[in-house]
Amino acid sequence: MQTRFSTKELEEFSAYLNQEYGLKYLPEKFQQLENRIMPVMKEFDCRRLTDVILRCKHDIQLRMQILNALTTNETWFFRHPSHHKILSKHILPKLIARAKASGDNRIKIWSAGCSIGAELYSILITVLECLPDPEDWNLSFVGSDISSDAIERARSGKYSRHELRNTDIKILDKYFDRYGNDCYKIKPELYPLVEFEVLNLLERWPARKFDLIFCRNVMIYFDESHKRRITEKFLQALNPDGYYLTSANESIHWETEAGLKKLFIENEFVYQKTSRKKTFRIYHFATPSDLLRALNLLNQSGLPYELEKIKQINSGAPKRAIFIAQSDSNRAEELFSLSSIKISCHETFNK
Repeated sequence: MQTRFSTKELEEFSAYLNQEYGLKYLPEKFQQLENRIMPVMKEFDCRRLTDVILRCKHDIQLRMQILNALTTNETWFFRHPSHHKILSKHILPKLIARAKASGDNRIKIWSAGCSIGAELYSILITVLECLPDPEDWNLSFVGSDISSDAIERARSGKYSRHELRNTDIKILDKYFDRYGNDCYKIKPELYPLVEFEVLNLLERWPARKFDLIFCRNVMIYFDESHKRRITEKFLQALNPDGYYLTSANESIHWETEAGLKKLFIENEFVYQKTSRKKTFRIYHFATPSDLLRALNLLNQSGLPYELEKIKQINSGAPKRAIFIAQSDSNRAEELFSLSSIKISCHETFNK
């Protein structure tokens, strides 16, 4: 199939998209890739793909337009009925029992790759329909997506009747107001329960913990190395015994030793974080400069880590140390050694 750009140019641009954003385009999708980015290139007067790569480094508007063009946001409410059944019949009862036992009435749920927000609002409605006295609960729902256009739409809370085609009329009347011709808007009392944000899953995330994470039709864009990195980060973001739900065609190839167990519920695979402690290494660095260089190196390499305050070993030592999973420690130490980063000491522990 004829394309405007050479195969080499498209391969280099595809590699850039994969490295920076985790978006994977195989050669058979190059025509689709070109068709989607051409209007943006014309708008920003970019003649070559290398122009796009160079300008994206400092032009946030171009970067967001490229991402908006490449991400598909076709979705609708209650798109995966089986997952809502799992949530209402299996997961929520356990969360309610836990709350009664602990006295902690908080429930935090994240929809990663939430697109225009239909998924997150569907989850919210399912929870509200199932909880006894939902006003007595401390509920928090977060939706994130790499597309700024999708997040802007999600924040508006406005949807067409077509996007609500699978929604029961009673639910429609209870949680939506009519808005214009054949359109609906989420009722204002639901807005305080949700938060939407633009987030690239390959970049650093806010330090938060969730009881349940939905990430559906997102991993298909990533290669295996990115999938492993993101799965590790999802695991870190889950509370003990928290759940992770993904699409049927996006099964995680992950060992139970890594902290996730695979459950089969309602003919779907569901992942749950185990209570088993995980082994980490904590690295103390000789100087603040060594710590800063180590942080930059880890960010560039994509290795997950945690930065923690510590008691200084001496007056010139850093006030923070880096925690790295035991499974990643050999790779991290190799990178530190190649860059002549000085480690004053390290120790192993479980948490």
